[in-house]
Amino acid sequence: MDDQAIILCGLEDAIAGESDCGRLIYDYNKTVKVFMDRDGMTQDEAIEWVDYNVMGVQCNGKGFIMMYDRNLIDPDLLEKTP
Repeated sequence: MDDQAIILCGLEDAIAGESDCGRLIYDYNKTVKVFMDRDGMTQDEAIEWVDYNVMGVQCNGKGFIMMYDRNLIDPDLLEKTP
């Protein structure tokens, strides 16, 4: 792991692996679930917390990678190729 990689304390259960460039990869769904289980948040509260407070630390160091489930992506927002 890279020395400047960010380790998110308390989210060890959401780690999916490590990238070739030395950053930790976190599973978005598992990250949300940690906040729901640990802090008693609803799903909407946990999503808002992760999106604002967890993703907001990306500007420091090498950061981390958040892995999203493809099923969460709105297909209408994806660029379509002819």
